[in-house]
Amino acid sequence: MVSSSLFSSSSSIRKSKKTRICLDSLPEDLLVEISSSIAASSLSEVRSLRLVSKPFRNICDDQYVLCRLSLQETPLLPWNHDHETFSNFFKRCRKNGNPEALFRRGFIHYFLDNREHKGLKYLAKAAEKGNKEAKYVYGLILICLGGKTKQKGFKILSSLVKPLMSTTIEDLVELRHMIEKIREFVWDHANPVMERLKTEYVREKCKCDGKTTTFLARNPYGEDEDMNTSSACEFCLWDHEVELFCKRI
Repeated sequence: MVSSSLFSSSSSIRKSKKTRICLDSLPEDLLVEISSSIAASSLSEVRSLRLVSKPFRNICDDQYVLCRLSLQETPLLPWNHDHETFSNFFKRCRKNGNPEALFRRGFIHYFLDNREHKGLKYLAKAAEKGNKEAKYVYGLILICLGGKTKQKGFKILSSLVKPLMSTTIEDLVELRHMIEKIREFVWDHANPVMERLKTEYVREKCKCDGKTTTFLARNPYGEDEDMNTSSACEFCLWDHEVELFCKRI
């Protein structure tokens, strides 16, 4: 006699075969969404996805996928890559509105290529698309430049992190580390630009009691104690961040 468990097992196998779906048979908009989600987390995974089939290879070149593509695995400059291939790849990403690619182009133009006006345009585009590093750098540059741009810089930075909240310092420390990774590649070249920003920067005058400045001077990384948000001054917070920015890049 054949056991009931065997019939059950055979039935499960038949069901699994019936419900198995070929990825290429899925609607194209769903394939694009799947690919873009993978692209947002890993460039190497997208490279593997391109090898699955010709439809997936085409989908990986979709505008939406390229726009969301994470570039964290690629260097700032093509040190060990074919320069033309590297440049064309980033050009395609920028053309399709990839925020990281726009940020990198803006950073390179502003700090390395002596094309500060064009660099600011790229940084502004990347910031508008929500790139955190772009918002941080662009906002601080605007504050340094002063004049009408200073208030805009304060506004951009305030939209980046929740000002005067318990996690503010932690969020800023994370952003500092992100920019410091870029700094390792551009320290010598970026110095002249930073010197000009330091010269143009004028500290914001405020009428606070100085508690924020005292706290930040004593504990710039927020490791040992929390800031009293009820008495903290947002202007002092960002002015302090500008000073660190000018010193560290």
